[in-house]
Amino acid sequence: MAVFAFKDFTVRQERSPLKVSTDAILLGVSVQLPQTTIKVLDVGTGSGVISLLLASRFAKAQITGIDPDEGAFADAQFNFSRAKFAPQLSALHCALESLPNEKKYDVIVSNPPYFLDSLPSQMEAAQTAKHISRQAFFALFEEMMLRCKEDGQIWLILPAELALQTQAYFEQRAWGLAHKLQFHANPAKPNKLWVLCLQKNAQMPSVKEYMIRDADGSYHADYRQLAGPFHDRPL
Repeated sequence: MAVFAFKDFTVRQERSPLKVSTDAILLGVSVQLPQTTIKVLDVGTGSGVISLLLASRFAKAQITGIDPDEGAFADAQFNFSRAKFAPQLSALHCALESLPNEKKYDVIVSNPPYFLDSLPSQMEAAQTAKHISRQAFFALFEEMMLRCKEDGQIWLILPAELALQTQAYFEQRAWGLAHKLQFHANPAKPNKLWVLCLQKNAQMPSVKEYMIRDADGSYHADYRQLAGPFHDRPL
């Protein structure tokens, strides 16, 4: 699908290795930001869908999406320029480690590659977008922490088992869990994905649970309430 339509914007994705996914939508509608002017960094922005969702929800957020893939960057830049909230959005063609350490952000969001040390995709671009070594995966978080303000937050979406490992990794560095959202694929498949909000010295996280689909495959009321308002048609 070359174009994915939302209520307030459309996403061209013809050049992006990865297309709009449930993961990206869930992260985009789950992140909580203050209604004040803040700087947000979207790491691995792809076609820009997470940044676009955040811009549609938080009018004062200034959001920068970065991606080392040329096709993804081209799609994100195109989508940002045509959104009605274009002044909030900018795209950079670079990897996270290329950003200056001294440039700090209030919030960093990412739907990172999470197939660790697994068999690669046949397509090189898709391989880079989906697969990553374990060492590079955790090195990515080190780069995020370097570029996050002292009181900033890092929001991630990951499969449950890897989310637990990630939480433990951050806790070793005095970053605690501020929020956790657990998404169940359906009543028979619990704990499909977790959204984590990590913050220095955070304690006593808020925990919420959501169902994505009902047993018959239709969207659950939880998903319709959370993400439904952003789709271009009733779910």
